[in-house]
Amino acid sequence: MKAKTSEELKLFYRRALARLSPEERERERGRDIPYEFSLSVLSSFFFETGIRQGWLSSGNPLVVAVSGGSDSMALLWLFRVFYEGGIVAAHFEHGIRGSESMEDALFVKDMAGRWGIETAVRHEDVPRSLEKGESLEAGARRLRYLFFERTAEERGACGVALGHNREDVAETALFHLLRGTGVRGLAGIPERRGIFFRPLLACSRAFLRRVLRYRDIPWREDRTNQDNRHTRNFIRNKLLPSIESGVNVRAVEHLAAFAEEMRYYREEEERRGSALIEAAGAVRVNDGLDLNRAVVSALPLRERIILIRETGRRLEIPVLSRERCLELALLTEGRRRFEFQCGKGACIMGDRDRIKLRKAGSGAE
Repeated sequence: MKAKTSEELKLFYRRALARLSPEERERERGRDIPYEFSLSVLSSFFFETGIRQGWLSSGNPLVVAVSGGSDSMALLWLFRVFYEGGIVAAHFEHGIRGSESMEDALFVKDMAGRWGIETAVRHEDVPRSLEKGESLEAGARRLRYLFFERTAEERGACGVALGHNREDVAETALFHLLRGTGVRGLAGIPERRGIFFRPLLACSRAFLRRVLRYRDIPWREDRTNQDNRHTRNFIRNKLLPSIESGVNVRAVEHLAAFAEEMRYYREEEERRGSALIEAAGAVRVNDGLDLNRAVVSALPLRERIILIRETGRRLEIPVLSRERCLELALLTEGRRRFEFQCGKGACIMGDRDRIKLRKAGSGAE
């Protein structure tokens, strides 16, 4: 089996080398590129990642989400060189940064065109498309992912590749830790969920930028990423560098490894949550869920919190902090009526016999 895999990897590398231009092949064969950034090393990484995530040998078209930043440009280049199916570079222009945003879209179209890659671009005025109570960041993410899903469906794609890297995992884990979201948040960013997969989670941002620099591939910088009024930017630009310089230079690596370990506990919690929902006699009502209050009320407090998190996950309502989960779990005791707002219009209500979870727009009884 190992011998077969070794031969497959050699063939995989030779095919990738053949896709390069003569100038690119000359650079790969010369001494311009250090070994750890060479096509040989990258082919092994991409081959193993593709097999593990299940998309490498699909042969179907694949959508690559491309913002124009360094991570997504490295992702697009890797798929251009290594993926044998068709590729669509999908760019979401959110209408937030004016002319710079439009220039990002033009840049992506130009670079994809040079590489013979089809592009799909969506122009959206995100500030005008926000739902009630939705933040600009959350609205942009919702609309962006909706565009990726639709593009994949229209092209018959096997999935959507996203360019999240190791720093993104560390930042997300630290962000959720400080918010108090519990195990669900500490698990970080999943390697694959649904049609979305993330091949670069093991790579640092610095590594990806060096891959691009050695091959003279440009990228775009988003000025809003330097605005530290946004929590994630503050964590990326201020908090993590301070931790690395003052506590441990390998803090990002350790946080990413911690998030990966926490995934096991999140999966265990989700399995227990599924069993609890079934025991509580869950009934789907339109876009919501009804539970037997007597069963829920009789559960130990810890299991009520697990049940609350699992119902929220299934209905895709905002993740509640540890304190808010505890507050809601205490409300479910007894038979007293209550109404609990979860954010983004989602609501949880209790009467004598039932606990009713409703998403925004699903209606309440």
